Amino acid sequence: MCGGVGQPFRRKHGYTVLLCRKCGNGYVPSSLVPDDLEDIYSKGYFEGEQSTGYPGYLADSELLLQNFKHRLSVIEGLGTRGRRLLDVGAAYGLFLKVARDAGWDASGIEIAPDCAVEAARISGAPVLCGDFTTVPVEGQFDVIVMLDVIEHFRDPVAAMRRAFELLAPSGYLVIDTGDIDTPWSRLLGNHWYFLDPPQHLFYFSRRGLVAALREAGFRGDVRVTRPGRSVSLNNAFFKLTAAMPAGPLRDGVGSVAKRGVPGSLYLNFGDGMLVAARKE
Repeated sequence: MCGGVGQPFRRKHGYTVLLCRKCGNGYVPSSLVPDDLEDIYSKGYFEGEQSTGYPGYLADSELLLQNFKHRLSVIEGLGTRGRRLLDVGAAYGLFLKVARDAGWDASGIEIAPDCAVEAARISGAPVLCGDFTTVPVEGQFDVIVMLDVIEHFRDPVAAMRRAFELLAPSGYLVIDTGDIDTPWSRLLGNHWYFLDPPQHLFYFSRRGLVAALREAGFRGDVRVTRPGRSVSLNNAFFKLTAAMPAGPLRDGVGSVAKRGVPGSLYLNFGDGMLVAARKE
């Protein structure tokens, strides 16, 4: 993204992650990214025993709605001029539902066709299906959100530039992603839950993400907060299983996760960041 030199940093799931010496961002080299990567983003990514993303996305809908309401409260505190919002990577449309219920003129984009249909049904908002960097969209928006999305893009700066083009003057791009340069991520190392190639292709530091936003054209204020989130115990066990090395312990934890674990908890290790960049 910045033209710096990468050096080997982590290796997981058979993929090497490099760390840039210049900006501090991590990334999977483009030569290693599967050509058909986008095919994994379907209902199977969000639901089912073979899911690689979530053990049951809609089963956690109440917790997700709670998290999204908090994100929306941060957005509303930005003081935007209007209330036209675009959700990039809408998944099943839960954030769109929260925004629409709060009076926002919200619409979405989702790359998975079956998820786009469900997102429109659940939220009542128009949802386009396609790649955000190429699908035709009518601007201008007061807010564009990418919640747990920017790390999936093959070219994050291209996605940020596209958002910059579609934003109205003084509009905000809001990004929710992990922070690779935090004590918690360094402590967990290869077992950090956010380290998940090839689904996650990029791993941002705070300064590296700000640098990427500047490269994309954002010269205005950049605000960074570190909110936590509520997660189901079932999802926590699912992530724990994915982070563990193969063996009896992992098999045992995995079997517990498959049976379902009731309850939830609030987590905030300071390794996530909600970044709002203003278009001057």
